[in-house]
Amino acid sequence: MLRLDTRVLALSCLAVAACASGGDPSADTLDPTFGDQGNDTTGDGDPGDGDGDGDGDGDPGDGDGDPGDGDGDPGACGNGQVELGEDCDAGDLGGQTCMTQGFGGGGLACNDDCSFDTSNCNACGNGVAEEAEECDGDDLGMSSTCADLGLGSPDEPLGCTQACMYDFADCSGCGDGVVTAPEQCEPAGELLEKAELDGQTCVSLGFDDGLLDCTQGCTFNTDSCYACGDAVQQGQEECDGADFDDAMCSDYSSMSGDPFASGSLVCEDDCTISTDNCALCGDSVISGAEVCDPGNLGGETCISQGFDGGALSCNDDCSGFDDSACTDCGDGMIEGAEECDFNNLGGETCVTQGFPGGGNLQCTLSCVLDTSMCANNFCGDGQVNGMDQCDCGNQGQNCTAAQLDNQSCVGLGFDGGSLACNSPNNCNYNVSGCYECGDGNIDPGEQCDTNNLGGETCISQGFPGGGQLGCTNSCGLDTSGCVQVSNPFTLCTSPNLGILSNATVMSMINVPDNGTITDVNLYTDILHTWVGDVHFTLNHGGSTPMMLDRPGVPGSTYGCANDNIDATFDDEGAGNAEVACAVNPAIFSPPSYDPVNPLTVFDGQNMAGPWTLAITDNVAGDDGTLLQWCVTIAWQ
Repeated sequence: MLRLDTRVLALSCLAVAACASGGDPSADTLDPTFGDQGNDTTGDGDPGDGDGDGDGDGDPGDGDGDPGDGDGDPGACGNGQVELGEDCDAGDLGGQTCMTQGFGGGGLACNDDCSFDTSNCNACGNGVAEEAEECDGDDLGMSSTCADLGLGSPDEPLGCTQACMYDFADCSGCGDGVVTAPEQCEPAGELLEKAELDGQTCVSLGFDDGLLDCTQGCTFNTDSCYACGDAVQQGQEECDGADFDDAMCSDYSSMSGDPFASGSLVCEDDCTISTDNCALCGDSVISGAEVCDPGNLGGETCISQGFDGGALSCNDDCSGFDDSACTDCGDGMIEGAEECDFNNLGGETCVTQGFPGGGNLQCTLSCVLDTSMCANNFCGDGQVNGMDQCDCGNQGQNCTAAQLDNQSCVGLGFDGGSLACNSPNNCNYNVSGCYECGDGNIDPGEQCDTNNLGGETCISQGFPGGGQLGCTNSCGLDTSGCVQVSNPFTLCTSPNLGILSNATVMSMINVPDNGTITDVNLYTDILHTWVGDVHFTLNHGGSTPMMLDRPGVPGSTYGCANDNIDATFDDEGAGNAEVACAVNPAIFSPPSYDPVNPLTVFDGQNMAGPWTLAITDNVAGDDGTLLQWCVTIAWQ
């Protein structure tokens, strides 16, 4: 029985030329590089702000927010956003295409220096036959009728394809079942059950893979061929260069589960999509062009930003740090939590601080009032009296409860510690030995303190899925951002494994985690002509149920004659794949299909270990490729 393949793929002469030219746009991006911040903390350009070179010379105009000035503002090439001075940035082409750049078509990309990469653009489509083009629109070049090429009479006109190649559809020689130069192929029809491709495939024409076909005009149809690196998304590619098939960051979810709100997608070298330049301000993950994210300062503090202390936070739009609560102890200005600054005591004296004997009130280097030189007429007698808060005699520590007026660090609002007294200099409490949650130090009874997690992570806390470990306001570890193994979970592999006639091939997925199986589903994505040749099984733990067994057989000797499988097999499926035979794919989901043997045979087994998909082609003449398969497991 003669069986000819009716589905084939190939690439046009222009695409071949583009591949031969080596036009492979790089999807790499540049890390933003900023200069030193110096003393610039406001970015207002006033004299006194650091100029970004770290010398603190206070030149006017420092901290202007330009990319690379060292103030931490976004703006560098590689952050996925087109900004001043850039043609493009990673996956963001600013709405431009090869056509807007004066070309007829092709794929526009972006260079590492944020300039346009037009190496994959071409002139086809401008209406003028030039260079390697046979024709272009109404310009038919050197020939105009089928007779000029020996494919018919002078009354039969030539056409021109979108790939700038002659279209022989109106020529009497096209469709006779015989490939006659300059025909590239003969389409399926009354004379041919499958297209005659003259031995060519997508791979032989320079593509990576796909299915070659023949148009009614006897030229190769390469719509289902694909070649990673030509800046045009095709076939099984998620993306190519800056072509994402209309996908954008908002089509993907951040760590919080909500869609990204800004940024641009990145296409990896293997034509898969990366969301590294996408961002969602407020999800506690610094991503895309974000400098920080509320709840995640990237390890930055007021001190690392050039201040002496205070509380650093992130702007609401994640574009930079909010240092309004940071302080500079020693600048003579009382700010934030400072009690004093240098000689500025804020009008306070020893008397206002409760020392009737007066004395010399001072300010410490940490901007806290120092009453050690103040005098109290009753202080030092070991008795709490008058205006004394405490009185431990001459030692100031090792006090009795009565000498501390039965007070403690906890009673004064701290979380713990050892309370002392400043006697005999003054009879006020000395709280230097007290501690509290929020001071950044992990003290007794605390698991963490603000951003200090004591080296702990989600994984060390027993969450194998990782995630973001945090610290509560009561200095306890917060595991709400940590991830356990999902239930159910899906593991996939993309082996691109060839399926040969009269042979069995196998592909394996290893599940590393233990758990008792309660349900299993199988997904397969297979390129194969004449799916009636194919059957496959799933093996795990000694069980090998049949999933698909040559659909259409025994009702037909050779089964379903159509191509490709893109389907899910599920015991709760809505149909029988054995009788499915659509156009393309021949078997596809949704809906899912019942397997030949139930997957419940795996229920109760341990899910850990190898899962093997075995595919057999039982009839010579048609080959295929296992592109991807996935196993989804519910467990307890």
